[in-house]
Amino acid sequence: MSGPLPDVGNNSPLPEDKQIVASVRRLSGVAARAGPDGKHILAAVRGFVDRFDFWYVRVMREAVAKYRVLVVKRINPIIRRIECDGLTAVQTASKLVEDYNARNFVTAGGWALEALAVRVSKHGQKSTAAGIDVQRIDPVTGDYHLYVLKSGLVTRNSDILSALKRNARQAEKLLRQDGQNTRVHAHYAIVAGKTESSFEDGINRPSSAEVWSHMTDLPERQALDLVLAIAAEAGRLVRRDVSEHLAAMKVLVADYIADRQNRNAVDWGYLARRNMEGQDAWAEEDKQRHQRALRVLQATGYKPAKKGE
Repeated sequence: MSGPLPDVGNNSPLPEDKQIVASVRRLSGVAARAGPDGKHILAAVRGFVDRFDFWYVRVMREAVAKYRVLVVKRINPIIRRIECDGLTAVQTASKLVEDYNARNFVTAGGWALEALAVRVSKHGQKSTAAGIDVQRIDPVTGDYHLYVLKSGLVTRNSDILSALKRNARQAEKLLRQDGQNTRVHAHYAIVAGKTESSFEDGINRPSSAEVWSHMTDLPERQALDLVLAIAAEAGRLVRRDVSEHLAAMKVLVADYIADRQNRNAVDWGYLARRNMEGQDAWAEEDKQRHQRALRVLQATGYKPAKKGE
C-alpha cells in the first residue's frame, strides 16, 4: 500500500506538488526543518487521496450492480420496518442506501488514514508481517515498533490482539537469529479518538496523539496539527462525488422493495420472505423485481460502470 515515495525537494518537483507541501506547512504551522520532509508530506497527501478514491469512489460505482447483495439482502425486515414506519418506498430506499454509503465512507477513511501513517513516516513502512499494518525502526534506539492501526474507537478484538502479540514475538525471534540485539514493541494504535495511553498484557495502547507523534517524529501537539493539515489538503483533492451512483442505487432499491399493489409502500411481507426464508420461496419474484428495477434505472439514462473501470 505504501509504494514508492514521490520526489519533492531537490529533484524538480512539479509546481502543484510544491503547492501541496506549502499548503500543509501553512495550515499546520510546522516549519520545514521539523518533522517529515517535503517528499513524505506529499506522499502522505497522495496516499490518502489514492486510498480514499479506491475504497470509496470505486466501491460505490461498483455497488450499483450489486444492490441486491449489498443493500436488499441486509435489510432486517423486523427492525427496519419499525425504523421506517410511515416512510414511502422511495424514502425507505434513500435511507437504506445512505446508511450503506456512510459505512463505506468511514471504511474508506480508515484505509486512507493507514496510507497517511505509512507514508508520512521517515522511519516507517507498510509491514509484510501478517496482521501488522506498519513497522517502524526507532532512529535513536534501533528498536522495532509494530502497529495494528484502527481508525477509531471500536470494541477491542481479542483475535487481533492475540495475533499482534504472536507476530511481535516472531519478529523478535527472527531478529535474534540474525544476531541483532533488538527489542520489538507491539502497539494497538487508534489513530483518532483515544485520549490516554496505556499498557496491558504486553501491548502498548498509545493515545491517538502519541501514535501520530511516533509517525511524524514531532511533539504530540505539532504532530496532530500536521496530520490534520495533511487530511485537510487531501480532502480538497479527493473525488467525493458519488451522487450519480447513489441516485442509481436508490432508484433500483426503491423499485425493488415497492409493493406491487401500492407503489408508494414498501412490501415488508416480501422482504420478510426474501431475507428470512429459503430461496425457493422468493427466487422467481426476486428475478422479476430485479428486471423491472433495471428497466426503471435504464429509463433514467444512467450508464453502469463497465468491468475494470
